[in-house]
Amino acid sequence: MKGREMKIVEFMKDKMVYIVFTLIFSSIYAGVHHRSIFLSLKVTLPIALFMMLFQPMVFMDIKKAFTTRTRVKTKYLILLTFFYTLLFPVLTWIFLKFWLRMMPNTEPQLLAGMVLIGLAPLPSSSPAFTNLAGGRFQLTLVGVMWTFLLSIFVMPFYAKLILHTIIQVPIEMLLKSLILYIITPLIIGQLTKYIILHWKGTDALISLKKPLIGISLIGMYWMIVVVFGINAKVIVERPELILIGAITMNIYFLLRAAIAYFIGKALDFPFEQNISLVYSTGSNMTLATAMAIGTFGPLAAVGTALGGPFSDMLLMIFFVKLFTLIRKKYIHNERKSITGG
Repeated sequence: MKGREMKIVEFMKDKMVYIVFTLIFSSIYAGVHHRSIFLSLKVTLPIALFMMLFQPMVFMDIKKAFTTRTRVKTKYLILLTFFYTLLFPVLTWIFLKFWLRMMPNTEPQLLAGMVLIGLAPLPSSSPAFTNLAGGRFQLTLVGVMWTFLLSIFVMPFYAKLILHTIIQVPIEMLLKSLILYIITPLIIGQLTKYIILHWKGTDALISLKKPLIGISLIGMYWMIVVVFGINAKVIVERPELILIGAITMNIYFLLRAAIAYFIGKALDFPFEQNISLVYSTGSNMTLATAMAIGTFGPLAAVGTALGGPFSDMLLMIFFVKLFTLIRKKYIHNERKSITGG
């Protein structure tokens, strides 16, 4: 990959938050005046979503992740399974009940998107943020793969259970979306990896990482443009939905992270592993959006965005700074105890 292209990919990745918010607001502005153009672009959404999901599927090493066992990894996987299959769905149900008391006239499709972001597996960016915060990169990577596999059961089962009184949940369509957006990219991604490793070697596979990250980011940015352009009128007419939704989703994800952190401390997780546990409470906006659009339509994707760029993404950046401060304080206190100062 040429130096200029690599710099563009790095820019798209490093400035993700700024780019996302710029695209959201500019798409809303354009969508108010030119909604028909965005509606005509709706057919491109499945392509954009595949572009977003393909890269992590290529570099997913399922065999390596689960053949190496340690005591901490075993505890981590047991705890993560409890979180993802029971605790998070219960919190999502409580969140929905609370939201309906505050905003009883919310569109059902928007609510469906907010529920799906609460049930989605870990984002593929979690390991990178874990690494930046000083946690165990590999541990969170195992969590990403494990929750992706669990999502085949968790998302359709709990979506039906939580949403059935609010909106019709076509379980067959949910399962088809899962096959389309998890199983298919996983199979194609793993086949791609196998072919490249067999014919070209490890170096060729590694050289693909940056271009595929670039494709993934382009897919995400395009999806944001189309989704917010289509739903611009609804957003402009009810801006309180976005404001209250963003605040509420921030509280929701912060609560998930706080529960994980204090449970990890109670179970004597080492500090680095506890960071991994906290970063294992995030949600995959890409997959949730794919499921939302495929099952409930573009308005549901606005609901998933409230839990993505408006909350979960911001919290992941915040936790990097928070854990850096905690680590400095911990090291400072340790030095004081050694020197007796």
